[in-house]
Order: sequence, then structure tokens, then C-alpha cells
Amino acid sequence: MHVGMNLMFLVPGEVGGSEPLLTNLTRAISEAGHDVTVYAVAGFSRAYPEIEAVCQVVEVPWSSGAQGLRILAENTWLPVSARRQKFDVMHHGVGTTPYIKGVPSVVTIHDIQYAHFPENFVLPKRMWLRSNVPMSVRSCGAVSVPSEWVKQDLVRRLATDPAKVVVVPFGSEHLFPEERPGPDEVRRRYGLEQEFFVFPGRSYPHKNHLMLVEAFEPLAGSAELVFTGPRWFLDERIESTVRSKGLAGRVRHLGLVSRAELAGLYEAAVALVYPTKFEGFGAPALEAMSLGTPVIASDRTAVPEVVGDGGILLDPDAVGAWTDAMWKVLKDSSLQGELAQRGLERAAKFTWERSAELQVGAYRRATLP
Repeated sequence: MHVGMNLMFLVPGEVGGSEPLLTNLTRAISEAGHDVTVYAVAGFSRAYPEIEAVCQVVEVPWSSGAQGLRILAENTWLPVSARRQKFDVMHHGVGTTPYIKGVPSVVTIHDIQYAHFPENFVLPKRMWLRSNVPMSVRSCGAVSVPSEWVKQDLVRRLATDPAKVVVVPFGSEHLFPEERPGPDEVRRRYGLEQEFFVFPGRSYPHKNHLMLVEAFEPLAGSAELVFTGPRWFLDERIESTVRSKGLAGRVRHLGLVSRAELAGLYEAAVALVYPTKFEGFGAPALEAMSLGTPVIASDRTAVPEVVGDGGILLDPDAVGAWTDAMWKVLKDSSLQGELAQRGLERAAKFTWERSAELQVGAYRRATLP
């Protein structure tokens, strides 16, 4: 198939879990024998030479998210380019689509968080999503989502025909750069001398950082808790809570780290702790399992689909259960080994080859007469 891939929203290193999903999926689709043209921001080819090696990359003249410019280009220049290129299908990766399509289209919707947690979005973006996402679902020939949970959420909330929604999960390969610092080097860089638990992610309220700080408090004499991710609006409250509990220096926020360093943090950690209350997939759980890191995770939304029997699943509101689980994993090396092995076996079930097959199936559905 001749596929257009609209990734103009994707600023390398800044868009979270959708980045490894869409970049690895794009490469896998091309490697499966399909002709893929990627529309991306300036600098994309430099960040992803492996994609440029197998796809044609068309870079727009800006390197930031520039949402207004992107939306304008999507509704003017992109449909014209799609028709000229004679694409069989255009794949829009960000959950929204232009009103004018030009060719049969597919949209990936990672979740509809705006419907569950509208307070996480400024008013203009919330209004845009409430308008555009339902339109995109109606007007595209197929919709791809990363989990069965998101599929059912679309069916319930947007009255979507389940037949047009295709679940395309992440793969577990190629999630991190091959050349990366090892766990010992990452420990040295960040001064991590004690055993530690790691939790990557911005401090949205639903990520549940405050509960995790409370659950961790009894372990503070034996381990550290490490947060990563861009600074966000709840950080000040988290830091105030840490100080009030006397945990300064035991709970640390490293800020946004590179993908290479994140891999080293996973490998060095006692476990990933992932108490989120809402995820369309739960990429950190798969990332950790793929590296043999024990996983303690929430039992909500899509996370159990990812973790399965590869980790410990807990109610994200059960503070005592989180404390107990962290103690057990910290103190029991045999349990650590068992969880590591279970996680590796679980992660091996997620492959980009299978994801590409499912995505191409969505393309074929979208092009049906």
C-alpha cells in the first residue's frame, strides 16, 4: 500500500508514549513492504535516521509543536499533497484529523482523556478535542487504538461502531536506543547510591504521585523513590508533601531524562511503580518488563491488558497494599527474579510485526468501497 503518515504533531522527545508507538509502527509498516511517506516537523529525520532510511520523510518548516500552524497545514496543504501523491490511505497519528481529508483516512486515538479529566486541558484545547475527535471518528474509515479498553471507551462515549475500531498495541522491541549508558553509569550520573523505585510521567493528578509518596514513606529508610518527566503543574504540591513528611532527599525528581537514560534507570531500579488511574495503554509497564524490571502497577483502565501476569497489579487507592508490595519486592531477591522473568515473557508477546499487521488491516478497512 502507498501510505501517508501524518506525524506533524510529533516533536521528538516531547510527546510521551505516542512517540515510540508511532515511530516504531511506521518503521515496521515500511519494513513489511509498504511505501510510506512521513510528514513531520523539521529535525525529525535527524532524530530518526532509521525511519528516513526506509521511508520518504517530508519535513515542514517548523521544529516545534506549533499547533496553530499544524492545524492550518493539515487543512490546506496536506490534503492537496495527499491527492498528488495518490496515497491509498492517510494515517493521522495524534487523535485528531483535518476536516478535509483528500484520501481515505485512519486516525490513531491514544485515549479520550479529555472526556474523563477535562481539568487537565486548557479551555481552547478541551473545546477543540470535544469538537474534532468525534468528527474524526465519524469521518475516518477506520480508527486504531492501543488497547481494548480504549476501544470500549470509544464505543460507550462516542457511540462508535466497534467494527471500525482496530486495536493496535505497542511492540516491545526497539523501545530504547541500542547505544545507551548502563545502569551503573546512570546511577553515577544522578548520584543514586541507594536502592530505588522509579516512576516516569508528568504529574497529572490521575498519575497518582501523591498516593505513591504516602505509600513509600515507611520505606524511606531503606530505599529512594525517583520520579522522571517534564516539570508539571502538580510538582509544587508533591514537593511540599515530600518536605512535610521529612522525605527530602529520599523522593527525587530528575526531570525529563533521555530515552537512553530512562532505560538505565529501569535496569537499575528495584521496580517500576506505576499507580496511575488512567491510561490508554501504559507504555512504562511494557518498557520496564522488556528490560527485566519488576513491575508493580495499577489495576485500572488499560494497564492490566499490558501487564497481565507479568507483574503485581493493585488498586491505585490502596496505600497499604502499595507499601506492602514495595517492601516485599525490595526485601525478596527471589521475588524480584520471578517478576523479572514473568515480565520478560509477557513483553515478548508484544511485537511490532504483529502491530504492523493489525495497522495495515485498519488501512484495508478504510479503503473498502
